[in-house]
Amino acid sequence: MLTGNADDASGPNQTIKCDEEAGRLDTYLASKLVGVSRSRTGKLIREGRVKVNGKGCKPSYQVELGDEIEVRLPPPPDETLLAEPIEFGVLHDDEAIAIINKPPGLVVHCTPKMLSGTLVNGLLYRFDSLSTTGGAMRRGIVHRLDKDTSGIMVIAKTDEAHIDLAKKFEHREIKKQYLALVHGNMAQERYEIDLPVARNPHNRQLMTARRGRGRASFTLVEPLERFDAVTLAKMSPRTGRTHQIRVHLSAIGHPIVADKQYGGRAMKERPKFGVTRQALHASRLGLNHPQTGEWVEFEAQLPSDMQAALDSLRGG
Repeated sequence: MLTGNADDASGPNQTIKCDEEAGRLDTYLASKLVGVSRSRTGKLIREGRVKVNGKGCKPSYQVELGDEIEVRLPPPPDETLLAEPIEFGVLHDDEAIAIINKPPGLVVHCTPKMLSGTLVNGLLYRFDSLSTTGGAMRRGIVHRLDKDTSGIMVIAKTDEAHIDLAKKFEHREIKKQYLALVHGNMAQERYEIDLPVARNPHNRQLMTARRGRGRASFTLVEPLERFDAVTLAKMSPRTGRTHQIRVHLSAIGHPIVADKQYGGRAMKERPKFGVTRQALHASRLGLNHPQTGEWVEFEAQLPSDMQAALDSLRGG
């Protein structure tokens, strides 16, 4: 459970009442605080901006059931972000949310070293109002897709909508579906992948899925169309870990076509069918609208590169 208090001179205060045993404090906070990475939570802890049950602690502290964690965030940096005419599709737009179709190759949000050329810059150009809850560099961003993953995203246009959507993501109340071209002919009609996802100890920029330590992760995979060496598959993730779908598919021996990070030998030895990025697309999203409560669903059509590869496989 997460609650927010009025901003003080050092930034907004947030209190998290832990309802589970959740491992390291820095990792747990990164999963609870919208738009805050694990490296940043570690820095906040070391700076004394985090207290557990009223006391300071280390990033490695093991979170226990019933812990009350107080976080005092610093004010967001005072960067002025450019509003830029960046191309993306808009599937729905109202006072509270927008549903957009992100093209592949587009970074979602800004960083101190990248203040232009992102989806956020395009959102600032396209919409008059965006939430500020995630900070200046993540205006409107409640969740994200990898740079080279295409597809549907929900954008918060008000802070109230942002908080509501963040809770829905946390409680797994938002339905997400993905489509991917994966190497190999999937033999089963259904794969229930239940493998924890953790940071790769040999490369902290990547993730790994294996039995043992890691965050619980579940992906349902259903083959839709089989070809000689490739399958079009639908993925329904029940959790939202970093790189979860890519790691899970690689773990069962069906890496995504053209996945440079998790493709393994398939990336070097097997054809890419004209696709130059991981052939992964967020195709559907369903949620209870944060303003009306009505259940709504949206669909984003396959982008041109994946559609062309699929047409080629079909002999079209």
